[in-house]
Amino acid sequence: MAIENAIHLEGRTNAHRRLLVELVSVLAGIPEAREALVAMARDNETVVDHEEDPGSDPDPAFAAQQIADDELRAILKAAMARLETRL
Repeated sequence: MAIENAIHLEGRTNAHRRLLVELVSVLAGIPEAREALVAMARDNETVVDHEEDPGSDPDPAFAAQQIADDELRAILKAAMARLETRL
């Protein structure tokens, strides 16, 4: 049962990602929106080297945030590549 749920969840997540890439690529066709998306891809929300509190031990939340940042950049990169194929 857990395997079926994981496969179901993975399939749904992949569908959402594909839809999001397509929507972002269409949005990136608007010059002002494209500038904002490029800035979003450039900016980093993850605290680097635990600079928020140098004396603290690494927290799993940092790893989760890094994964989110990486996925955001991957989606934006895929959307921009898709836009370039249409131009």
